[in-house]
Order: sequence, then C-alpha cells, then structure tokens
Amino acid sequence: MREHAAVLLILLLLLVAPSYTGHTEAQPAGLTRPGVDVLLETPGLLQGRRIGLVTHAAGLTSSGETTSSALLRDPRFAVSALFAPEHGVSGTIPAGHSVPDLVGRVPVYSLYNATRRPTPEMMAAIDTFVIDLQDVGARAYTYASTMALVLQAAREAVKPVVVLDRPNPQGGLQLDGPVLEPAYRSFIGMYPIPLVHGMTMGELAQLFNWMFEINAQLTVVPMQGWSRRTVWGETGLPWVRPSPNIPTMTTPFFYAATGVLDGTNLSAGIGTPHPFEVVISPWLNAGRLAARLNAVGLAGVVFEPYEFVRGESVLRGVRLVLTDPLRFKPATTAVHILYEIRRLHGPTLQFIPRGGRYMFDFVWGTSSVRKAILRGAPASAIAARWEPELRRFQMLRSPYLIYP
Repeated sequence: MREHAAVLLILLLLLVAPSYTGHTEAQPAGLTRPGVDVLLETPGLLQGRRIGLVTHAAGLTSSGETTSSALLRDPRFAVSALFAPEHGVSGTIPAGHSVPDLVGRVPVYSLYNATRRPTPEMMAAIDTFVIDLQDVGARAYTYASTMALVLQAAREAVKPVVVLDRPNPQGGLQLDGPVLEPAYRSFIGMYPIPLVHGMTMGELAQLFNWMFEINAQLTVVPMQGWSRRTVWGETGLPWVRPSPNIPTMTTPFFYAATGVLDGTNLSAGIGTPHPFEVVISPWLNAGRLAARLNAVGLAGVVFEPYEFVRGESVLRGVRLVLTDPLRFKPATTAVHILYEIRRLHGPTLQFIPRGGRYMFDFVWGTSSVRKAILRGAPASAIAARWEPELRRFQMLRSPYLIYP
C-alpha cells in the first residue's frame, strides 16, 4: 500500500508539472538541478498556499540563491513563516546550542529550542510545509530528524508537506554501519536506518512517511541530473556549509567516519583547521597509528600523521585523506581507527558515560560496537556483523528510491 501511494504521488506530479519525474536520468557533471529549481519553473503545486518554509543557508538554487530568498521575492509564492533547524537559518549556531525564534515581517520559528517540532500556534498561519534542507548523508546529523518531526506534526494538523530534494554529498551507493536499534532511538537517530544510508532527503522522506507509517500528505520534488554515483564535486552546485564545522564538500565523508567517535576521549578536530578530517589526542602515537592504519589497506582512504598545537598542549594523531569517495566506507574506517588505537594504547582509550549511558552508543545506534572494541574484537569482524542488516535495509529502501 505504501509503495502504491508513492507511485500515485509521482503520477500526480507528472500531471501538474511535466518536468517532474520519479526517476531522473543521469546527466553530464555540472548539470544537477535541485528540487527548488524544478519548483521555481513549475510553481503550480503551491499556488494559493500559505507556505511554512523549513530551510537554512545551505538550501540553495543552482545559481547560489537561498531558497528562502528565491521564494520570498517571487510573487507566485506566499511564504508566511520560516522554520529553523539545528544551527539556525544561518547555519552558524554551534552544535547543541538552542536556536532562537526571530520576529520580523516573516517570523522565524525555531525547531531546535523548547520544541523540536512545529506547534499548533506556529502552524496557524500556514497551509503547506516546504522543506529544503541540505543533509550530509549520515544518520546522526539532525536534519532528517527535523524533517520527520515536521511530517508528524503536519500529519496531525492535516497540512501537506512538499520536500524539495537535493544531493546526498556522499552519493547514493554506500551503505555502512549498524542499523539503529529501537533502544537507542533519539533525535540523532529516530528510525532504523544505517549510520551511512546512501539516500537523499526526498528519499528519506518517502521512507519515513510510508515504511515507518507517519502517513503525512507528502510530495517530493525530485532533482534533475543526479544519480547515485554522483558525489557533490560532480554536481556543479555551490557548496555552503550546512553547519559550522562542515566547511567543504568533502567534509561530510569525514564527518561520517570521525563524528561517530563522539563519546570517547578522542577529538575529531573541532577547533583545528581540519574539522572531522583528523583523529587526535595528547596521548596518541601519530606515526605508529598512521602506519598501522595504512597497512590495513582500507578502501578509498589513506592516513597521514598529524599534529596540532593548542596553547601549551600538543594533540597528535592521524589525518584522513580521501582517495576514492565511491569506495570509502566511513563506519568501517571508524571501527578500524578505534581497533588500532585500542591495540596501541590499551585502556587509555575510554568511552565516557553520561548519566549511566554512553553517548557513543546513541551515535552508533547500538552498544555492540563499543563492547566489541573493549573486548578486542577485530575491526573486520565488527563490520561483518552489520552486513546482513545492510542487505535487508537495501531491499527495504528500494521502493522509496527516486534516482538510478
């Protein structure tokens, strides 16, 4: 039934706007057009509707204009309110910091403050939600959770939701890491998907809405000229950081491999010139760690010794250098990093509990990885454990994919 609903929505889009398609054909590099471009050419979907726009500074047209600016200046659209995710509409507020509401001609309501979903008061002056958020392709990044909560609130308020799709910077081929277990559901992981899911926001919206039965009135406006083999550097689109520490188009790959070390006594390089590209600590042996990791021969990445001086402290470790983005497996790389650090430094590597639980487990969506590292299980064995569930997920997600 859910698959049939997805097909009906795509057929509806074809009727109201001939340029909308369910599956888009791959085009030469540099011709990817995000969903907002398609919407601007065929605005009938939102005609006469008061819009609540969920977006940020990284939500851009192919010409580099923000979606908010493009819709606000276009008389064919009536934007009644903006909704800000974590990091704010500007994308500059640090991770975990509350985002304030803003009062102006068009109010900006925070979805990362006292509430993380739209309230009835916020929705009073809108008819339709439009979501245009640039994700990074990793489950723990919170924009997909914000989208899911908007879908839930919209379903309850009987308001349609339109998702303007845009690229997954990591492409759409790679699946890696464990599938979230129900006991570890949180705002950094709401549904049972892998750590690296290989889906666009539009595809995730369909998966959340129909597979996990949110059942909102959902329409996805697909991109044109994007395929699953397309990483960001091949799209021709401008890159604007979606959050303060994702400065480049390759940072999402590194974030997926080192952001998952949250909850340990290792640093992923926040505050250095290379956020998420490094794994450092005062006690790491940089040369030996780099040599051991390079000896493994992990696909798509090599490791360089790295040193960063902060005041009187010297932090040492490794810097990840991406060599083949389509072969790089971020979660697999992360467990190899942890395994080799554990072999080199033993119990100096620590997992830090908070209130009797481990943030590391919530990031990974399971306690099994932490426990396996502590008992000295080989990294290859840890990664092999999630392969069957990745194969199951690959089949489950198939009806909700839009692009070849």
